[in-house]
Amino acid sequence: MAALDLSDEQTLETLTDCVIKGTESIFTTILGVDTKYSEGGVDGIGGEGVVGIISYVGDISWSMILVLPKESAIKMGNQFTGFEVPYDSPDMGDVVGELANVLAGDLVGRLSTEGVKVQMSLPTIMRGENVEPFLPRGIPSKKMGFTSSHGNFTLKVAGSKPDHLGHKKPGA
Repeated sequence: MAALDLSDEQTLETLTDCVIKGTESIFTTILGVDTKYSEGGVDGIGGEGVVGIISYVGDISWSMILVLPKESAIKMGNQFTGFEVPYDSPDMGDVVGELANVLAGDLVGRLSTEGVKVQMSLPTIMRGENVEPFLPRGIPSKKMGFTSSHGNFTLKVAGSKPDHLGHKKPGA
């Protein structure tokens, strides 16, 4: 299969649908509380938080950026691990990285059922105030908000230009 272009509406819609369904399913399962996509975005995003980034290469080259505000990261981290994880500890980075990793693995499977083959990277984690990676101009992206009783969070899907980054399809 040739590499798919995220600027194509059908490809972006398929990817977005997989991300929404996967996020709702994985976070609901992990946290034990309903997690829902919010069409209009969510309030309470911004300020201090933790970001987990996973890159994908294959039929589509793209990145998933998980942004957890501080309070959401604390509540979700404690629920995920079953014990208190201090926000300022290195363990918080591990927890957010693992949350992103679990979601990323689910998305690889969901995309595979759609006939799209991708491989994922290890997570990159950042913590700070209003942390949001800048993307090159012309890169297709979509920001999605999610709500749960453990806090709101956002996910950003961002394409890449594989011919400029040296990415290869899996198995190549």
